[in-house]
Amino acid sequence: MKFLLDENLSPLLRDLLVESGHDVIHVRDLQMAGSTDEVVIAQAATLGRVLISADTDFGAHRRSRRRRNSHPT
Repeated sequence: MKFLLDENLSPLLRDLLVESGHDVIHVRDLQMAGSTDEVVIAQAATLGRVLISADTDFGAHRRSRRRRNSHPT
């Protein structure tokens, strides 16, 4: 499994995970520091990586996106 660490997590965590044999990159590795949550989520999907974040509002993004994509019955 491939991971993308959000900028609210230390690059040192990436280093520890890589040393343990995991495939991990940090948003800073992609020059994405300061990007919006939506951009980071999209980049993780594009790269086929699971996003790991300490950001507590990602659930709100998912709910908002679901509402926008839902069709009235």
